[in-house]
Amino acid sequence: MRLTKTVNHGKIRWRVSTKLNGKRTQRFFSTRSHAREWMLSVQDNASIEDFWRFRNSTEKLQIVELFQLAETKGVRSKDLASSLVQYQKLVQIRLSEAVKIYICELSKRSLRPSSNKQSRINLNQLSEEFDGRDCHSITSSDLEHWFRERNWKRSTVDGVIAKIGPFFNWCIREKYSRENPVKGIIRPKEDESEPCILTPDEVFRILTVAQRHSPKLIPYLVLGLFGGVRPEEINRLQWQDISIHGITISGHKAKTRKRRLVSISANMTEWLKLGGELPPRNKRKQLDRVRKMADVTWGHDIMRHTFASYHLAYHGSPDRTAHELGHRDTNMLFRHYRQLVTKEEAEKFWAIRPEL
Repeated sequence: MRLTKTVNHGKIRWRVSTKLNGKRTQRFFSTRSHAREWMLSVQDNASIEDFWRFRNSTEKLQIVELFQLAETKGVRSKDLASSLVQYQKLVQIRLSEAVKIYICELSKRSLRPSSNKQSRINLNQLSEEFDGRDCHSITSSDLEHWFRERNWKRSTVDGVIAKIGPFFNWCIREKYSRENPVKGIIRPKEDESEPCILTPDEVFRILTVAQRHSPKLIPYLVLGLFGGVRPEEINRLQWQDISIHGITISGHKAKTRKRRLVSISANMTEWLKLGGELPPRNKRKQLDRVRKMADVTWGHDIMRHTFASYHLAYHGSPDRTAHELGHRDTNMLFRHYRQLVTKEEAEKFWAIRPEL
């Protein structure tokens, strides 16, 4: 196909020379753009004709049936083409092999050691459970069955999902899977048990014992009980993070990676004046000793639950309590972090001060 500028009947024309149906043909156009449009249409038609000419009768019948089915379902051709992308060929790889590669990738990311360790634990559990299976074969039902077999509570399931979900997203990116099975999981019901908290008398006993026998542990206990600071966040704090304005928990020290300022109550100020270690050393050994001497039963996240319960009862503001805890809204507070206590108990709690 050739395009040339020429004079035809005394006028400037654009001539296209080509072959149509095996015959030499010339067409004349008043503008170059019109000539090019015609050339493109001829090329498109030729491609279509060539495509159709080289299809056998079976292939032609399949194409027609597919087109008719799409029309019946009201599916446009471009939508049909995009939906076929999901059937691209996957890379066949065992889940165990993919987990090994992904764990190596995790080591290159700026994850906290504790987060990296927990990811490795959950991913190795996943690999062991589905040993010999390919990545793309794991379904939501498979994961739900795994959770039930291990008798994991809702809180544990949520934690495991938080670690294996990113892995399956990575599998999609690497063409190991087409979809993330975590997204279809039906989670167990919320744990119905009330959060475990300390009574004001128990708080007084444990702090009094710490003041007398383990004074270095006082900042750890006070920040958790009267500030609601998470234990892992306390382990990252130093004395310079505490001022008259509050406790500054910077992004790299916060669990959520978001900076927040925790208020300091009047009784917390008095306890912190006693000094102590921050961050604490030999915390587990000291805490076990103090708890036994004070005859106090400990529970999961008990200091944070205790703070939330008495803070809410004392101030009567869910929004304020949620803000101090570092939550986006009050949903988490009402689901997990508070137990019903009276105003009188709350007043007693916030009046706990060190012995002179």
